[in-house]
Amino acid sequence: MPLTTLLPIFLLTALGALLAKLPWLRSGWHAGVTELAAKFLLPALLLVSSYRTGMPASMSWQVLCAFYLPLALLFGAARLLAREEPAATALAASYSNTVFVGLPVLVQALGPDSLQFALPVIAFHSLFCFTLFHLTDEGAARGWTASLLNTLRNPIVAALLLGLALNLAGIRLPQAATRVLDMLAGAATPCALLSLGGSVALLKPGRPLPACAIAGAKLLLFPLTVMTLAVFVFRLPPAAAAVLVLLAACPVGVNAAFVVRPGGEGARLVNSAILLSSLACALTIPAWLWLLRHL
Repeated sequence: MPLTTLLPIFLLTALGALLAKLPWLRSGWHAGVTELAAKFLLPALLLVSSYRTGMPASMSWQVLCAFYLPLALLFGAARLLAREEPAATALAASYSNTVFVGLPVLVQALGPDSLQFALPVIAFHSLFCFTLFHLTDEGAARGWTASLLNTLRNPIVAALLLGLALNLAGIRLPQAATRVLDMLAGAATPCALLSLGGSVALLKPGRPLPACAIAGAKLLLFPLTVMTLAVFVFRLPPAAAAVLVLLAACPVGVNAAFVVRPGGEGARLVNSAILLSSLACALTIPAWLWLLRHL
């Protein structure tokens, strides 16, 4: 049962939200766990995974197109249809939480081997989405060049690219180093989920109706379009198609809240979309997983 498979993920996320609301831990615990997961644990997971698997033999331009073409189309459609804060709306409708939700879901539901198809998508995801945002938002605080450089300096992206480079170059890491990376990677999923739950619990939402529309597009329309291209147009291998659909079905990425201008209508809209999509994905992700297993 998909729900049973993913239940530990949802329970850990709920525990993170509970800990953020109750005075059991010091008030700064959430920031510390988030920084630890984002700068060390998740990069370690991606580094060791990309180092061991490299680029899958079946990887092709069709895999990237099956994910990024729907993303670009959804971004453009949301940008045109939104009456207010069009760039923020487009970003929230298309930007997936591929790291804090996607990685745990893939490992739990499809196994660690599924990451070989996810790594190339994750490597360019933030770069692609944030560049689109800065190119289309007239009031963006930073230009797209600064966004590009900042994305490339992200430890998650840097670790992933380093692991792929080591694999392609045939460089063997010492056994002690891989053991340390494995230990850090083992702590990545629970810490990421606790951090996600705490982040969602501390959000201050607003404008629920537009946020519901964004969450619906993100959790339903985006993965449906990706599945259509991956399964019926490009006829990708089932393992690759499942990875792409589940990544598209992830809720709105928390980092979107840090990209839009803080304190404005766009920030409140994005926060609401993050909160609603993070709650609703407890139902939609198991549904997509069930559908993928019965295609």
